[in-house]
Amino acid sequence: MSEKNYYVSDVFFKLTFGQNTSESKRLREFLLKNIIPLVSIHDLSVVNPELTPQMIRMKNNILDIHMQNNQYEIDMEMQNSKMSVFLNRRFIHYSCRLIDYQLEAGDTSGKLKELIQIVFIRDIDKRCPRLMDDFYAKNTYNISQLGYLQTTIYVYLPYVNKIASEKECLSEFEALIYLMENGNVEGIKYEEKEGMIKMMKKKYNKFIKDKKMVKEMDARYQVQYDFQEWHDVDVEYAKKAGLEEGLLVGKKVGLEQGLEQGLLKGLSEGKLEMAKRQYEMKYHQDGEWLKECTQEQLDYFSQLILTDIESSELKEKIMNLVS
Repeated sequence: MSEKNYYVSDVFFKLTFGQNTSESKRLREFLLKNIIPLVSIHDLSVVNPELTPQMIRMKNNILDIHMQNNQYEIDMEMQNSKMSVFLNRRFIHYSCRLIDYQLEAGDTSGKLKELIQIVFIRDIDKRCPRLMDDFYAKNTYNISQLGYLQTTIYVYLPYVNKIASEKECLSEFEALIYLMENGNVEGIKYEEKEGMIKMMKKKYNKFIKDKKMVKEMDARYQVQYDFQEWHDVDVEYAKKAGLEEGLLVGKKVGLEQGLEQGLLKGLSEGKLEMAKRQYEMKYHQDGEWLKECTQEQLDYFSQLILTDIESSELKEKIMNLVS
């Protein structure tokens, strides 16, 4: 098998579960019936099966799988980053956009369908460790809000290792999650009633034989892993980070100076990368112009990006800020 685990790459995830083929549909429906068993997935169609080299090269492009039928909008994605406030806000923002996109000019809110957002993530929510968890609007008495439109479900991939250590035999769904997280199912017993593991392995072997695709994937994969180390560096992190973390971040941007300088410079670069990522995710535009910004401008950017503002107005306000 390839040295890297491409089972958890967003490209392989979209190629495997997000195409309009019989195999992809079987795998996709297997996931859905185990994650949202009470939701009707009849006649679900994928509305964004396209995956071009250009889409892969855009490092901040969200390679999600967007499905819909007459009752629901369902969106799935694979996420390699760690849990963070920034990342969760990105999920919330994206789900709001998916709800907003349902309506055209003149439409009423009565046409809105419930959105179910499913995120496969390589981390565990330490506040409540489990394989899956769901979040939706409800009050202090645990009563759901009338007409609520959005539910987010997290599938915490690493937690399957704890399940595997405690169970003699995994269910087929658990085994599929184990395969995603670990890249193999060696040394574990599992059910295979529907042939999902064999089908997944077959698609993976075909994927890694496509050298051109793997090369494109490697470039994207490396950016994601590098960014995972320090994308969440912000003011709050700076307050908590010790000198050891400062040196690590400093090395990430090529510094070979002392601990103090590594901390300051590393945090500065981390803030810039986070700003670029936020801008490119929100507006789908190149964020290289942010490299010209001062630290004061980046601090101002972190406030504006969370508001309902057009990209042109945001850029104008940032560039016109005078110390």
